[in-house]
Amino acid sequence: MPLTLEAIRALLVTTFYYGAAVGCLFFTLVIVSLMISQTSDLPKARRRGSPVHLLVVLGSGGHTAEMIAILERHFNFSVYTYRTYVVSSGDALSAQKAVDFEAFMAGKNNSPKENHDYTVVTIPRARRVHQSYLTAPFSTLQCFWACLLVLLGRHPEQHPLPAEYKSSLPDIILANGPAVAVCMMLAAKSLRFLIFCFKWTRTQDPDSEIPKLRTVYIESWARVRRLSMSGRILLPVADRFLVQWAPLAGLRAWWGMRPTIFCGWVVI
Repeated sequence: MPLTLEAIRALLVTTFYYGAAVGCLFFTLVIVSLMISQTSDLPKARRRGSPVHLLVVLGSGGHTAEMIAILERHFNFSVYTYRTYVVSSGDALSAQKAVDFEAFMAGKNNSPKENHDYTVVTIPRARRVHQSYLTAPFSTLQCFWACLLVLLGRHPEQHPLPAEYKSSLPDIILANGPAVAVCMMLAAKSLRFLIFCFKWTRTQDPDSEIPKLRTVYIESWARVRRLSMSGRILLPVADRFLVQWAPLAGLRAWWGMRPTIFCGWVVI
């Protein structure tokens, strides 16, 4: 029996209302997850000597230079015992800088030349320079999927973690832009939302109470009065949002969210 015009109209209206209801529910869940994640208290300390997996997102050019400077000046590799560096496809310079930096730190700490405590992973770019905005969503989804694989330890370029790491999930994710950092932190937030819903982390392991996938975003030193585009997107997402200039201190995505933290210059 062919559908009448009235039946088609009624079907479309019903579909619209159901879609709107599902969309509102999804939006509410996202907002609630962001609020819970940002306002929950973090553990003050972890068990001494427990391994820490640090994931570092290297942007390109100045972003990579800033990140390497931050790692050299403020991070003790005896604490952050395993590092995963994530670079975008086509950015061989950042990948090489990560390798050179690890070699420099190994020499500085009198470590063996064969350093197996880090890995460098290349993922697709979220958006290439001059790429059409029509195709950008597809490349962004590809980048997001690659970020999920990296966080789960299933990317083809990743090596198995040492036995003392009981989870492939990184403990801390450090980024300072650009678009690949957005995809990585959104992927981490998505995984944490699933973990919260399905309670995947409830085990007998005493370290299981320490949340993983904690995100720290450091706004570029060049940003003095306005946040970057990546910063504006990640302001309600990052667990800690650090700024290097006083005019950017105390900014919030909206009421009730954690504000930005002025930490001074961390690259000089």
